[in-house]
Amino acid sequence: MPQANDQYNPEISMHSQKVLMSLFTIFRHLRPTGMKNFWLQGEPPAPRHIMALFHLATTGPMSVSELATNLGVTLTTASLSVTQMAASDLVIREEDPTDHRRTIVSISPRVEPIVREVFTTKVHALEKGLAALGPEKSETFMRDLEVLLKAIESHTDNDSEEAPNSMKLDE
Repeated sequence: MPQANDQYNPEISMHSQKVLMSLFTIFRHLRPTGMKNFWLQGEPPAPRHIMALFHLATTGPMSVSELATNLGVTLTTASLSVTQMAASDLVIREEDPTDHRRTIVSISPRVEPIVREVFTTKVHALEKGLAALGPEKSETFMRDLEVLLKAIESHTDNDSEEAPNSMKLDE
């Protein structure tokens, strides 16, 4: 929402709209379409579930609190997502043998090959896109994207119960 001291600039507004539409198109092409076959309690997985599965697919099993940290959400939110995914057999929760207070989450063997293939396909598509930019432009793009993300996060209204953590784009 514009602040009282913000000046409306149609040129910047049009540029922002083009950037937003480009981002939507990029996300549409990178959205893991293979995940539509996995339903959570009668609903397709939400972006939070897909991001959790992505983290588990790329880094392996982790505790619920580590997952919360990686996703930039509260422990309660991560725990709810894990519970929903476990109920649909997308993930498995196991007690940490070294610390019985911790729960370790991993992708269910039933869906692991499909999840890995979906994310590998999307990562390869993104790698091709970045390669088309070349190393220098790709590096500049990543730095600019991180600046954009930080600027957006600093101006985000705190409507929700949790503010997202800054995500390092080079991880």
